[in-house]
Amino acid sequence: METIPVFVLSGFLGSGKTTLLTNMLDYFLQQNKRPAIIMNEIGDVNLDGMLVDDDVPLAEMLNGCICCTIREDLSKSLLSIVKKENPDVIIIESTGIANPLELIEGITNTSLIVGIDLRLVITMVSAPHFLDASRGKKGKTARLMEEQLRCADLIVLNKIDLIEEKDISEVHIRLRDLNPKARIEETIRCKVDMTSLIQMTSNPAKQSSGREHVIAMKKVLHVQPSGGQQHHSHDHVMVYTHYFEHPIDHKKFEKLFTQLPAEVYRAKGILQFAKSKDRFLFQYAYREMEIVKLDSQQEVQNVAVFIGEHFDKEQVEKAIQELSDHSTSE
Repeated sequence: METIPVFVLSGFLGSGKTTLLTNMLDYFLQQNKRPAIIMNEIGDVNLDGMLVDDDVPLAEMLNGCICCTIREDLSKSLLSIVKKENPDVIIIESTGIANPLELIEGITNTSLIVGIDLRLVITMVSAPHFLDASRGKKGKTARLMEEQLRCADLIVLNKIDLIEEKDISEVHIRLRDLNPKARIEETIRCKVDMTSLIQMTSNPAKQSSGREHVIAMKKVLHVQPSGGQQHHSHDHVMVYTHYFEHPIDHKKFEKLFTQLPAEVYRAKGILQFAKSKDRFLFQYAYREMEIVKLDSQQEVQNVAVFIGEHFDKEQVEKAIQELSDHSTSE
């Protein structure tokens, strides 16, 4: 029986998953394939979905990680998208704080019912962020990043232009310590040879060693703590969502990010700036800001989602409220 290949895009917040997703979509469409996407977001708004062409089937899973009971939602989404859309390929983009092991289990469960086949787990990693995290104290964020890397068949080492040449070998050594078998691709802005990437999946048996490695890890990572409550790797992450009622001043918006708590390490949203009729998608990750014009005609509110670890939500709310007050008075 011919099965539908499934690709998983994992990786920490701001590593470049959505950019790689759009590149993969372009590749499959050029090959006259019919792709379908499942997107999981931690917040209550799927902003990345705005970048996907309306003709591409898209299933959204909001408000959390793909884990625990939401693992069942992933199975339901896969079943639904296979039966309704009959795609040639399925791409799952997980939230940056998800443990890929949970996705793999959900996909495996579904493959017992319908003809899907997990072909490749791709973990995106931002070179400068990984370097900082690997040199620093091993907090929950660093440990989650390591779990994502251990699950990978392919590691896309992105943003290598943002680290020194002498540090690249150190990054490779640390990656190899975490995952000796995965292929590593160095990239700038997620420019990956898609033909080469897809050819990695032409022999599914070639991937079996990595899959066995993942299954073995389950026994290590799903240990109950002594208190008896199940621990999940995402419970230290905080999210604050703010809806704007009016257009925002561009310069003051960028200044906002100098006033946020240091614990806010990721933000994204859709905004309209004053004196402009266009809508813009902004992405903020590890002190880098990117703002792009949004071509989608979908009706969405102006919204910003802030993600971090144990940050002061009142401080964030106050900074945004000052921005909104100033913006509306102009």
